[in-house]
Amino acid sequence: MARTLTFAAARGLARSRLNCACSLTHIRSLTSATNENNINQHYDVIIAGGGAVGSVLARLLLNDNVDKSLLSHRRLRPLKIALLEQRSSPPSLENIANTSSKNDKQTPNARAYALSPTSLSYLGPSVLQRLQQTNRLGIYDSMQIWEHDGPAQLHFAGEDLNEAVKSGRLVDLHGLIERNNDTEQHQKQQQQSNRRPWLGSVVEDAPLVSAVWDELRNDERIDLIDNVQITSISAPSQNTMGNVEPPPPVEISCTRSITNEGGSKHDEECTLSADLLVAADGANSFVRRTLGHSFPMITHSYDRKAVTCTVELDVRKGDMAKTAFQRFLPHGPIALLPVWNSLNNDDNDAPIYANVVWSTTPSEANHLLSLSGTEFITTLNHHLCQGPNVNPPLLSNNNNRGMPHIPIIGTIAKEMDSLLRTANTALTMGTWTESPSRNYFRMPPASARVVGPIMGFDLKLSHVQQGYTAPRVALVGDAAHTVHPMAGQGLNLGMGDVYSLSELIKEAVDSGMDVAGTGLFLDRYNQERMVKGLGTVGGVHGLHELFRCSGSNSSSGIMNANALNSGGNASGVESIVGLGRSLGMNVVNGLGPLRRAFAEAAAGAAFSR
Repeated sequence: MARTLTFAAARGLARSRLNCACSLTHIRSLTSATNENNINQHYDVIIAGGGAVGSVLARLLLNDNVDKSLLSHRRLRPLKIALLEQRSSPPSLENIANTSSKNDKQTPNARAYALSPTSLSYLGPSVLQRLQQTNRLGIYDSMQIWEHDGPAQLHFAGEDLNEAVKSGRLVDLHGLIERNNDTEQHQKQQQQSNRRPWLGSVVEDAPLVSAVWDELRNDERIDLIDNVQITSISAPSQNTMGNVEPPPPVEISCTRSITNEGGSKHDEECTLSADLLVAADGANSFVRRTLGHSFPMITHSYDRKAVTCTVELDVRKGDMAKTAFQRFLPHGPIALLPVWNSLNNDDNDAPIYANVVWSTTPSEANHLLSLSGTEFITTLNHHLCQGPNVNPPLLSNNNNRGMPHIPIIGTIAKEMDSLLRTANTALTMGTWTESPSRNYFRMPPASARVVGPIMGFDLKLSHVQQGYTAPRVALVGDAAHTVHPMAGQGLNLGMGDVYSLSELIKEAVDSGMDVAGTGLFLDRYNQERMVKGLGTVGGVHGLHELFRCSGSNSSSGIMNANALNSGGNASGVESIVGLGRSLGMNVVNGLGPLRRAFAEAAAGAAFSR
């Protein structure tokens, strides 16, 4: 089993662990030799950051069900991993679930992630099953997106992923979980052909991390070191790569806070070394900042702030029905996402909860944060619980200024304006009869009260400028990139990082090679993720800029609710872009193959060949 080691104990185990780590081949042992007088412990991989990204990377590295042909002579890969976490180790998932069952007043936490089916599969069947059994998955198989200044709507449904699941390009989450069950039960459930694939699931941070740590605790190849602070890092320079001799291991100095049985605390210091150091320590990564010369960043402030909280729904006015709602307002989107609810499905009086994520300008976000709970709910319902609108005229009085006063030109322009707006409305209505799952607009449920705190955080774009790697160092997750939450791609992008890196590390180990002694594997990781990362960050940024162009007066905002929803005036360019965006949404929604392609991309499906 994995153990939480004191540094004193690590010193005593250093020689035996080093021998184990070096025993694979001579190639790997070249970089695994350490001086016991200076190094307390050596690892193949040290992961800095034990949150969602770091812990899932550790789980994937310890997953041996990749290539059995290469491991016929071994049951487990000879990997030695350390997972370093600044905070105390998380409680077990059972403890969280028991606390929830004993405390009827416990509500979902607003710190949660919307994970795609592919990202959920990286958690593994046992973690997914335990999260489902403890009712910690806010599953949704339908998504509705609409705009405040036009009729356009996007309706994604689980059926949009049927082809990807059947062809094997997307994991069947139902089957993945059921394969952990008894075989007879799995065969019975497999015969159910009417199950809709998940579009995704909202998972709270704490249960997610606890469930993964529970699995890590059962593997002797990993040391879980909590309450530890990295104080310095010594990494090889770039000119050490490509030489006959591999670069020396990366060394880190740490301080760990220890609490004795009597309650007194003291600090222990230690130096650890590794063939590879992975920075999974978030957007303010200490590893990245310490090695800043290797990882210059591109940053861009959106001048936007997100407000998030958990709300209880007014059950008299409907429930979530496994649907994620998102409405675009002039200053940013507002989303209502399903979360876990009462385990007692027979209790009709049990409250129903949802998470709110509202992106807007800093001034409007601060205004929302200053409201009382009742005022916030009133504002939320006013801006979310409204249907599609009509496109504002392209040729309003303001937009018409500067045009030549030629009657026939004005008449033609107005007729074209009316024709385009009518065509867009007709496109919207034309998609209503495609299938029962997307044949009408569904009003989101009203919220009754806020439960828990209302939180805010600034939004910015960031991405490494030159690459995700340096000699014996790799970045994953927010340490390498941050994106706007409007498309829910933040953690999903990080999950893609850890899957790609874990596959390459395991390939190196199975080949008997040093994990990061050459550029062979890290260069491949860097190339793969730079393309994906820049593509995703750029795509989300483009969507953000597109939806900033509003056909209504974007200066009105939430502090003038009537102006915001009445249309108002906009510049000619904004009106034209707004209409083009609205037409584009309707085209995507109406063309099945195109809509399914968007749904598959968001779900993380592999491209068809």
